[in-house]
Amino acid sequence: MVTDDRQLELILPGLHATRPVPLPFMEGVDLRSFVLETNGGPTVIYNTTAIDAANEEISALGAPQRLLINHWHEGMSGTPTMSLATFVHSRDRAALESSMRVDGAFDTQQLIGDDLEVIPSLAHTPGTTFYLWDTGEHRVLFVGDSIWVEDGVWKGVLLGESDRSRFLETLEHMRDIDFDVLAPWPAQRGRPVIDVVTPSQKRHQIDGLVTRITAGASGPST
Repeated sequence: MVTDDRQLELILPGLHATRPVPLPFMEGVDLRSFVLETNGGPTVIYNTTAIDAANEEISALGAPQRLLINHWHEGMSGTPTMSLATFVHSRDRAALESSMRVDGAFDTQQLIGDDLEVIPSLAHTPGTTFYLWDTGEHRVLFVGDSIWVEDGVWKGVLLGESDRSRFLETLEHMRDIDFDVLAPWPAQRGRPVIDVVTPSQKRHQIDGLVTRITAGASGPST
């Protein structure tokens, strides 16, 4: 937790989080942007209004390279005044451009530099995209709010625009992705902003999600 006037909190070596911003429609849930010290320079993942307040601290890490959007709902925070080239999947571009500037779009799984990977999910929204960062010590998967942690349990977010079959495909793909840290966009207030897991814990959490979604569960806490 940030306890002084700093705007960034060091979560893991090289991984920072902005101050929390309350999620308007869920009591006790906050949103954060993450700042990654990638090999190519600082990269911001997830859009929130806290980015501009952290401008100086982000810039102190180096010239910011880009803002990576998980899905178009992040446009509710508007375009940061901080100079950041913003990227989203092409399937969410039009929806995002209705509320913020977009500088480029992804279409396929690809690498950004040698330590950051773009992994389209296309499940929570048509263009939802995950990002996988290899810190050298950890492999952090940024999943937006497709999956978040509620009382220690990974929960899916299936909305009217979500694709249930693609969601299940994404979860099966996640079994094969080598990661040990889940970094969602939202977090319960007062709880950890990331979830560090062992391979067996990862399997258990994914199994639970698959079971609930296959059974027809939907909503913001699936």
